[in-house]
Amino acid sequence: MLEILEPTPEEVARAISQSIARSNDASAVQRENFAIVERHDERLIGGITASVSFSVLFINNMWVEDDRRGLGIGRALMLAAETEGHRRGARTACVDTLSTQAPGFYAKLGYQEFGRVHGEAGGQAIDRIWFHKAL
Repeated sequence: MLEILEPTPEEVARAISQSIARSNDASAVQRENFAIVERHDERLIGGITASVSFSVLFINNMWVEDDRRGLGIGRALMLAAETEGHRRGARTACVDTLSTQAPGFYAKLGYQEFGRVHGEAGGQAIDRIWFHKAL
């Protein structure tokens, strides 16, 4: 019996991710996950999660506190992730963003668009854009 779960329960997401990881381990596909954070007075003000597999660095999520944007934290996080990804064997980096978020930011860091899907949310046209960069 198929069942739709909204929102996705954490234990279901974890079970699916763990099952994929076991399957990947069995087929010699390895994924190395890592995170890099920026703190100020022990308070988290920014961070990035990423993984390396198939010699590709995948930037999963990046966030910088609203009042800290424009200070170079995002750039520092990206450069640190690229450096760590390269150390782990990545030769290419990939990231995706929405047209309403940060496509200009990634372009300034040398990323090139390689894919785009047009969508809509709340009556507004929004594209999902994929970028890559040689490391």
